[in-house]
Amino acid sequence: MKPVEINEMLSTCPIAYLVWGAHEWHGVHNPVGLDALKAYYMTMELCKATGGVVLPPVYCGYQTMKPWQGFRHTFEFSRELVRQYLYEHLENLYEEGFRVIIVVMGHYGDKHVEAIKSGVADFKEKHDYPEVMAIADYEPASWINIRGGDHAGKNETSLMMHFRPDLVELSLLPDGKLDSKYQGCTEDAKEATPEHGTMLAEVFVKQAAPRIKELLQKTMAAWPTQISQGN
Repeated sequence: MKPVEINEMLSTCPIAYLVWGAHEWHGVHNPVGLDALKAYYMTMELCKATGGVVLPPVYCGYQTMKPWQGFRHTFEFSRELVRQYLYEHLENLYEEGFRVIIVVMGHYGDKHVEAIKSGVADFKEKHDYPEVMAIADYEPASWINIRGGDHAGKNETSLMMHFRPDLVELSLLPDGKLDSKYQGCTEDAKEATPEHGTMLAEVFVKQAAPRIKELLQKTMAAWPTQISQGN
């Protein structure tokens, strides 16, 4: 987006989406970095429903497959770096004038999620606005009891098959039962289909969009004076 386009969005629908993933092994059948890729495409669809802007995805994961089982092609960052990097993103978006900031986590190890939410808490302690919400990309589906999260299994692989089928090759999976310890994916990966991915993507948007619109209405009512948007 050009500066004039960003300024127009700030005056009409000041929502910023920050997609947070990891550079991490996701089985032999998926692209490295799947977390950020599928969350980015999911968020782009969500943004079409709500308005706002989607920032380039961040590849900065903590609690990845690397320390767990030594998987290659995986970058592991420290908790403190993830927390601080997230916090500084929020400060910059605050200075830009966004009223709602949604962090969509495509990588969701428990410790990683805690680090992200810790950065959000630090920001909220300092600022009364904007509204900030950090969610894993599977959470909106869980609001209606649909399981959407796994690691390179049926759900994540299906989402990639929906958005980028050219990046998935199920035939590379070994015969027989899959063991996450050795393959780095959940055992149901072979059940992935584009149709399942389409369903998960649609549920994500349908469930998340109304809540985000409500957040925007809330903060615009509470803080009607537009903060500085810079130059």
